[in-house]
Amino acid sequence: MAQPKTPSPMVYHELKGDNIMVILRLCLATALPVIVSVVLARINLYLSEQQKEISYKTWQIIVGVIFGCLAMISTEISIHLGNAMINVRDAAPICAGLFFGAPAGVIAGLIGGVGRYFAVYWGAAYYTRLACSIATIVAGILSGFLRKYLFENSKPIWYHGAAATTILEIFHMMLIFLTNSSDVNTAFTYVQLCTIPMVVFNTLSVTITALLLSPYGNEKQNNKTGRIKLAENFSRWLSVCVVVSCLAATGLSWRLQTSLSLNNTIEQLNLNIQDVKDDINAASDKNLLRTTESITRALSNLDSPSFDDIARLCKQYNVAEINIVNSEGIIVLSSNLSFKGYNMASGSQSAEFLVLLDGKTNEYVQEYGPISSDETMFRKYAGVVLEDGGFVQVAYDGKRLQEDISGQLVGITKNRRIGEDGCIIIADKNYIILSDRHSNDNVTHTLEDIGINVETLLDENSQQLDYSLSRIHDEPSIYTYDAAEGYYIIGVMPQAEALFSREVSSYITFFMQTVIYGILFILISFLIKHLIGDNLEKINQSLKQITEGDLDVIVNVRNNAEFVVLSDSINATVVTLKHYIDEASEKMEQELKLAKDIQYSSLPNVFPAYPNRKEFDIYALMDTAKEVGGDFYDFYMLGDKHLAFLIADVSGKGIPAALFMMRAKTVIKSLAEAGNPVNDVFTLSNKKLCENNDAEMFVTGWMGILNLETGIIEYANAGHNPPLVRKKNGNFEYLKTRPGFVLGGMEGVRYKKNEFQLEPGDEIFLYTDGVTEATDKYDALYSEERLQNFMNSIRNADCETLCRMIRSDIDRFVGTAPQFDDITMLSLKYKGGPEYEKNHN
Repeated sequence: MAQPKTPSPMVYHELKGDNIMVILRLCLATALPVIVSVVLARINLYLSEQQKEISYKTWQIIVGVIFGCLAMISTEISIHLGNAMINVRDAAPICAGLFFGAPAGVIAGLIGGVGRYFAVYWGAAYYTRLACSIATIVAGILSGFLRKYLFENSKPIWYHGAAATTILEIFHMMLIFLTNSSDVNTAFTYVQLCTIPMVVFNTLSVTITALLLSPYGNEKQNNKTGRIKLAENFSRWLSVCVVVSCLAATGLSWRLQTSLSLNNTIEQLNLNIQDVKDDINAASDKNLLRTTESITRALSNLDSPSFDDIARLCKQYNVAEINIVNSEGIIVLSSNLSFKGYNMASGSQSAEFLVLLDGKTNEYVQEYGPISSDETMFRKYAGVVLEDGGFVQVAYDGKRLQEDISGQLVGITKNRRIGEDGCIIIADKNYIILSDRHSNDNVTHTLEDIGINVETLLDENSQQLDYSLSRIHDEPSIYTYDAAEGYYIIGVMPQAEALFSREVSSYITFFMQTVIYGILFILISFLIKHLIGDNLEKINQSLKQITEGDLDVIVNVRNNAEFVVLSDSINATVVTLKHYIDEASEKMEQELKLAKDIQYSSLPNVFPAYPNRKEFDIYALMDTAKEVGGDFYDFYMLGDKHLAFLIADVSGKGIPAALFMMRAKTVIKSLAEAGNPVNDVFTLSNKKLCENNDAEMFVTGWMGILNLETGIIEYANAGHNPPLVRKKNGNFEYLKTRPGFVLGGMEGVRYKKNEFQLEPGDEIFLYTDGVTEATDKYDALYSEERLQNFMNSIRNADCETLCRMIRSDIDRFVGTAPQFDDITMLSLKYKGGPEYEKNHN
């Protein structure tokens, strides 16, 4: 596999050189998720209005893929800064998850994250590859989680979307640290560059999308009062507390980290200054001791050293002073005649050399400083013990000391670094720089030339305890200093590097606090919603059911003591209410029972109905869905040779349907008994039922008049189900003829008379739609096909047995599902009459 392209080093010219194009690209990247979101929302609304909705699963896949591709496009139009990129990629999966659904967000995040991971092979930044890929995937997953579990699959309010995006982008920045922990300096550079623009533009994209999508409404609207819900109100105040706490903690951390960084910097500078000081002292001590030992050997070779010998050695070795001290601590010979006879014990500075007389110490070196006999005179002394007792003391003055160590200063400090860009600067007491790795060695500079105010320097023998800020070599820097052997040793650290740990710690602290507070906010909001909000919602839903008349609802929210008391109080109130309702219901039930008895008594319900008639067998039954119903059947003799029978179904249920049924039954029977043909019976009945029909009720019906002698049935159909007819020894078949319009539905309707022949042994079965539309618990219908198949499985059954077997099969099919419609059926079997037998013998 080809290796990813190696990006160029960190550059800034793109932002500085072509700002307009950069801004345009960022605006385009910001606008793309907004435009796509609005277009998809409009398409979804259009499909819904046209009742052409596609399945939820398909829609989620489509949206996820679109936003995933959009995330990949955002990668390609990113602003490159060396190995880092400023982009608006995360806005795409966030919009998909928050505004369209959890699956869409996950799909978009995965596509965008994987696309970002492999984008390095065609030029994307490699350094932030892993952080950006993970962040995009997490953006899709978390936004989907928030929509599903916190926003209950509804579009979030704009500030919720803004907060979620801000937290996710800060998490993105934190991932840059985590995935590049071995290179914190570079990672921090990228974070500094990318944090503000990426947070701003991604948050802006999601916020604008939320505002523009608000006219399209939420999928779930629970609050119709116009007031803010408890959980939402709590979330608002919680968010304020979280933001204030986060800012306060960040501010405190900033101050503490500033103090800590400065203290660490000063400590580091002072340690390096002390190291240089020790190096200088060690170098000068070594040289002075070597010179003293040489002079001591030269004096030891002389039998009786004189002043001239000492003066010659001073000149030969270029030293300021030579003293010979006896075993009593008295200077017996000196290059400075005024020192002869001086008692070394008389001054604190000179008394230090008396350690050479204890027999344990052979040499001693003293730091450069004022002498005891004359504090205006500065010397650096070294002493070496003589074999015969006493010691030789040799001194450098300031000029000779500088000559001795000046050659070594450059070697000591030239390549010494403090941190990455810090350094040590050496200057003489005239503030002329002797060593500075940032200065040109061929040009003489003073401390003021590079930006150090010499007035702040202390006496060369005092140490600076505090620090100073100055612009050294045109860069804001922190410096501290010390003096040694007549030199100023100055430790310098660029302010950016000195406070780097503060910047990194503050960024990381802020990022972690934001992410942690964000997670806590989500968890607390989730708990409040589900522990309080959802329980209140359950109680409200129960109260709604109660107010709608369902008094069997039991409020059973018992998570907390308060909800237990509230639930029990509501339940007790409902029990009392039910008691009063039960009393009223009992009285009503008695009245309805009486109405049902009256309704049933109006129908022929004594079987066999005509025990003296041998020409036919007839049976009917009716089960109402309520106490009284709208279905009815009827049969009666028209003279001695004709049998009228019918079945009908009134629109609606209950008492209104029962009253309209009684009216329709009476009208039809009176017109039939008046001798009207069956089609005129329906035509005239329709006219009467349309009169004063303010309730706009109607009746479907099928009526037949059987000539008992010939077996001919004349019938009419007013929008009713077709009957089933079985010829002797055959199967039941539907008698399909074009039905007329319903009775009572429209004035002026005329009905057609049809007829067909029954042979002895033939059967006809009438029913209402309560039979074929009986529904089980899975919402499956009993159906005409099942009715026909079941009836054909029954052989040699009389009319009553046939009806009861059909009713039993319906019960088995329906099971525990409630009965929603009246079930009515009528069975007639023709056995033949005298005229029929006469004509067929």
